[in-house]
Amino acid sequence: MIGLVTGANRGLGYEMVKEGLLRGHTMLAGCRKGADEAYARDLLEQKTKYPDSLLILEMDVINEEMVKGAAERVRQKYGHIDFLVNNAGVLFEKMVMPGDAVADLNVEMFRKTLDVNVTGTAIVLKYFIGLLYASEDACIMNITSEAGHLTPQGYNYLAYSVSKHAANMYTQKIRNYLAEEKADRHMRIYMIHPGRMDTIMGKENAQIPPSESALGLLDILDRKKQIPDMDVPFINYRGEPMPY
Repeated sequence: MIGLVTGANRGLGYEMVKEGLLRGHTMLAGCRKGADEAYARDLLEQKTKYPDSLLILEMDVINEEMVKGAAERVRQKYGHIDFLVNNAGVLFEKMVMPGDAVADLNVEMFRKTLDVNVTGTAIVLKYFIGLLYASEDACIMNITSEAGHLTPQGYNYLAYSVSKHAANMYTQKIRNYLAEEKADRHMRIYMIHPGRMDTIMGKENAQIPPSESALGLLDILDRKKQIPDMDVPFINYRGEPMPY
């Protein structure tokens, strides 16, 4: 299979690329700074091991022209992709921010979080959906979070939680569209809670290494784990349903 993973220079994105290559897939690694040596050192090491199976794409998910250009490059080289993992995301907040959560809101941080975590996901899918349509067994994974579901208590990670709830809603609307208007294509689409991973972004609340999450997600992509049809396809990296 041919698959694109965004935010692929580190953490979960890198581990998914690494595991995908081990499984024999052709992996497209979307990175904000492309193959910059300091930024993508680990990916460049993988490139030396798998020169014909790894393509590093310079792709800032909120830069529409850059994403459009990356999609055209993939179209010319491969003609299709079989899966897309929208993994690129940001978390600027600490678990509990100091001060008043309402009156002390950092508006610029709030806006940037929504831009990357929601709009970026939509931009990538806009330009790569045609390549997914060209696959015989396409799958879309939008990496969201358990932080995105509604809870009766707690206000931690305010901007991040809002963005992930919005990303879940976006995924659900696309799922509904595909089911109603593109049913003949039999595309799988999931919103994924990847687990509380020990990454730069998630270290404060970590429970698992990103490699464990990557293994589970590749098992879902490879159909080693069978996911039942769900009206709201929100699952974790083990393929288990998540509360919405």
